[in-house]
Order: sequence, then structure tokens, then C-alpha cells
Amino acid sequence: MFDNIQGNKLSKTLLSIMIVIVITFSGIVPIYADDDVSNDTKSISSEQQGFESGFNEDYYVNGYATNSFDVDIKVNKDYSYDFTETIDVDFKTQKHGIVRNIPIAGNYKIKNISVEGDDYDVKKEDGNLIIKIGSADRYVNGRKTYKIKYRIENYLQRNSENNIYVDVLPTGWETVILSSKLRVKLPDDFKYDGFKAYSGHYGSSGDNNDKWYYNKENHSLESSDTMIPAKVGITLLVKTPKSYWVGARSKSWSNIFNTIVVLACFAAVAFIRLSRNKNKEIVSPVMFNPPEGITPAELGYLADGAVDKKDVTSLYLYLASKGYIQIEEGSDKKAIKFKALKAPVNEPGFVNKFYKSLFGSDSESSIGKTASLEKAGESIGEAYDTICSQIEDKYSGEMSIFSGSSLVMEQLAMVIGCIGYGVTLALGIYRSDLPIYFSGAVVAMIGGLLIFTLLIWIYITSKIRTHYYYRKSMNAVKSASGLIVWIILYLIFTAGFILMMAAIGKKETPTYIFLIFALYSLLIPVFVVGIKARSEYNRKIYGEILGFKEFIATAEIDRINELVTDNPSYFYDVLPYAYVLGLTSKWVKKFDNIKIPEHEGYSYYNMTVFDYMRINMMMNSIQHSTYSGIAAANADSGGGGIGDFSGGGFSGGGSGGGGGGAW
Repeated sequence: MFDNIQGNKLSKTLLSIMIVIVITFSGIVPIYADDDVSNDTKSISSEQQGFESGFNEDYYVNGYATNSFDVDIKVNKDYSYDFTETIDVDFKTQKHGIVRNIPIAGNYKIKNISVEGDDYDVKKEDGNLIIKIGSADRYVNGRKTYKIKYRIENYLQRNSENNIYVDVLPTGWETVILSSKLRVKLPDDFKYDGFKAYSGHYGSSGDNNDKWYYNKENHSLESSDTMIPAKVGITLLVKTPKSYWVGARSKSWSNIFNTIVVLACFAAVAFIRLSRNKNKEIVSPVMFNPPEGITPAELGYLADGAVDKKDVTSLYLYLASKGYIQIEEGSDKKAIKFKALKAPVNEPGFVNKFYKSLFGSDSESSIGKTASLEKAGESIGEAYDTICSQIEDKYSGEMSIFSGSSLVMEQLAMVIGCIGYGVTLALGIYRSDLPIYFSGAVVAMIGGLLIFTLLIWIYITSKIRTHYYYRKSMNAVKSASGLIVWIILYLIFTAGFILMMAAIGKKETPTYIFLIFALYSLLIPVFVVGIKARSEYNRKIYGEILGFKEFIATAEIDRINELVTDNPSYFYDVLPYAYVLGLTSKWVKKFDNIKIPEHEGYSYYNMTVFDYMRINMMMNSIQHSTYSGIAAANADSGGGGIGDFSGGGFSGGGSGGGGGGAW
């Protein structure tokens, strides 16, 4: 019996010890329960333990932890969302407060920001709207609750489904969230027929549907969760009935404005063109000699509106024809050198500059000096820009190619034409549903794209205009082929621009705008061309150039014989002008049966009569050397020559979102 009594006492003692142990451990191990289940003990998964570890780590790494992040969103009939975010933060170390970052995008606006719980400041930075809560002058410790309210106003997309697509919980919150209650209240008349929820880091398409339910009584979608990892967000996508939204923001006004601007620009350019007096007809008299006082370099400029390398190279022939220099051919036919015979007299400044570059002086002291072909190319290359500028400067004011008033009107027309392009591009970007925020970098990028586009348009248009204005004095075949090439390039550019607009606009730009703009692009150059009018002086000179060009190309032998009889140096006098006009071969062939006398400006090795092949080789060598010198000079100076509802979505892809943390 005693043994039985002792056994019972021992059993009771052991039982008591076991109860104490159980109670002790039950106080240490946390118990997790669902909101709708009262204190039922649940087993702790390894995932939950990891979350709790991360939550505790936030205290030590970040200096604070997030107890709760509750979000209440009211969806309005005008396609706006009213956010209320209640954030409960426990500060272990001294902090000033929290920061909430909300992305700025082109498909919605953020308005009506307010904060309860502390002072706050709002600014835009790096594509985010930053709500900085707290004060730099004080710290907060322990638990603190912040309530942030704001509105997101969405834009209706013309050719897209305007569904509810909203970042309910931001993907960029920097700590674990211990608990979260989410609610999205739908409009009372909304015909709810399903949703998709995405959870995870930004860009993730992880399914979160099983944690949401539809509350018919409150007409809302609701969810609650615990231990949400850092930088894990939740995005909700709800299909919306077609044409459901009333009074929503829209970018459709830009379509009408775009059309008005383009039509107005076209009307303005057309008015400028049609109101201009027609260019007076250019009279081309028969000319046996070049226009008086005009060097071949000047004639080249007046013939095509630009001073090029060929124009400058023609001055070798001009100086030789005038007896200022002698072009000497060596024994290998390429060992060419230049000898100073006499200093230029009563010549333009650029001729003196050319001569001085060859021999180091334009005075009598230069007589007898020589310059090798290579040295001459280098010297003229260095002086090239100066020579070009001096030629262009001479033809300014009353002697300019085009009248000042017509140039102003053409520039005005070009500016107006650019406005049509610029507005169309800018509004195309504005209409896009791309998440574009207008930071300094983005504005610079868009501005750069706009400027680049306009520069291409201006350049191609100017080439077309050049071929139009100088077609009579340019080589006919070259001018026609060049014009065709530039027109083709213009059409390619226009097509590329329209395709770029279609890509940028994401089909939000109506078809009629593309049609109007295509017509605009085709007609603007037509009206711009012809606005400029030649000055009275240039009209006379240009007519004489045309007459002289015609004579070189078509002159009869009898007439040439008469001219050579009167002027034995006639061949040499005309040669530099024929060279500039691209008629060298035609001019030389006219003297196949005419004896050309020797000329002091030319010395051929072992030859006493003119030989076309010799002078052709000579000019090729001179031209090559000069062009190489110009290219080298430009290189040294750093210059250059012209040379639909499918269920698609992801976490963080909706309106709002962003992230934040403590500061």
C-alpha cells in the first residue's frame, strides 16, 4: 500500500513538473491566429520563422520596423482613386520620420496630398513624388502612426481597356510589414465579374488571388495578410465594363489641338508663299567672257550658293591665266611646283590670301619663289576657311544672292513648318500611355529627339531648295539625280517619322492625324521652295553666268577662232571658269583643231604645245593635293566635313505604388 501511495505521489509530482514546462514554453513560443479564428494554436512554418527573423532584423539593421501598413482605396466613377494609407511604425533608434515615394507617370496625375501624424513636405525628384514626413529638427522614438491621403486621377486611353489597375501595396517599402489590411471599394453600380491580383517584387506576376475576397455588402475587394517581406507589393487588376467611366480625364483634346496647329501652320506657310511676288524672269545674254570682275571661285559660289573645294582649287588656274604664277610640270608628270612670276594687282582679298599662302608674301618680294605641290596643298588647306569666308562676305548686302526680305520670309516659313513637326511629336508623346515622367533627364531626351528630328528635316529640305534655285547653273544630270535622291530621302524620313509617332503613341493617335500630317509633310517643302527671291544684282550676274555657261557648252568653232584671233590667251582665260562649271572636257575638245599658243602661266616637261591629257593629269594632281590639305587642316582643328483584357499585369505595374522608408 505504501508503495502505491508513494507511486501516486511520484506520478503527481512528475505531472506537475510537465505542466510547468508546457506553460513555460507556451509563453515563449508565439501563437499565430487568423483574424476570424480566436486564439487557435497554429504550427509555425519555416517561412513564418524567416519572416519573423526579417522583422526582428529590421530593428537592428534599419533601426525601425513596420507593425502594419493598411490601405483603403475608393474607386470613383470619374476613374480616380482616393488612397488612405495608415502606416504604424516602431522606431528602435532615433529617426526623423518616414518617406513615401510614389512614381510619377504620364498616364495619371497625383493630387490632394495630405498627412496626419506629423509635418510633411512634398517634392518631385528622380521620377517620384516624395512625401517626406517629420522634421529635421527633432527625432521620434517608439511607435508612431501616420495616415497619408492622396488622389490618383487616371487618363482614359483611346484604344485600350481602361480597367482598374492599381498598386494597392507599394513594391518599394524597405522593411518587412508585420500585418496589412487592404480594401478597394468599387463604385456602387460597378458590375463586378472578377479580378486578378499580383504579388511579389517589382515586375513579378505571382498570383495573389487566394488572399482576396469580394465583400458584397460593402461592394469592395478586401485582403489581409501577415509578415509581408520587404519590397514586396500587391497590384490589383479588375476588368471594367466598356464606356463605364464618366467625367474621367482624357487626352482627346490634344487630337483636336494637334489638327488645328498643323492646319494653321500649313495655311501660314501657303499664305507666305502665295503672297510673295513671283520671281522675275532671269535673262541670259550671250556671253563670250565671264561676268566682269568675277573670279572663277566667285562664279562657283554664285552658281550653286556654296564655296567648295573645287572653287578654291580653280584659283591655281586663275593665277596662272593672269600670269601671276607658273604651274611647272616635272619629269615624272606629277612633280608639280608653283613659281611666283609677279604679285597680284587689283585682285580681291581672297586671291591675295591664296597667293600669299603659296609663297609667304603677296608683294614683289615673292617673285621667283617656288612651292612644291605637297607644300602648296598644306598651305591652301590651312587658309581654306579664311578664303571661303572672304568670298561669302563679299556677297552680302546689296550684292547678296537673295534679297534680305525674302530670306526673312523663308526663315519664318521654315520656323512655322518646324512648329507643325514639333507640336505633332510633343503631343504624340503626351498621348502615349508610357509611364513617362518629365524629369530634367526626360525633358532633355525629348528635347534632343525633337531638335534632331527638326535638324534632319531642315537639312533635307535645304538640299531640295538648293537643287531648285541653282538647277540652271548646275550640271543638269547631276542636279536632276541629286534632286530625286533628296526627294526619296525626304519621303523615307517622313514615313519614318510617322511610324515613330505610331510607335510612341501606342495607337492613341487617331488615323486622321497621321493622314493630315502626311499631307502636311509633303506640301510644306513645295510651298517653302520659291519663297526666296534673288536680289537685283544677283539676277543680272546669275543671268550672265548662265549665258557664259551656255556659250562654253555650245560655242561653234568659227566663233572660237574669232575670239582666239582677238585674244591669243582666250583658251587659258576661260579654262578656270570651265573647270568650276564642270565643262573642262567640253572646253578643251573645242580646241582639238585649233592651235593653242604657249602661255607663261604653264610649263610642260618636254612639251611646246598644249596637250589635254597632260593638263588633265596636272589638274587631278593639284586637286588631290589641295583636297588632302583641306582635310588635314580640318582634322587638326577638330572640324569635320559633310561629308485588350488578357489578364496581363505584374506587381508594381499599376497606378501609384512606389516605396519608402524611414529617414
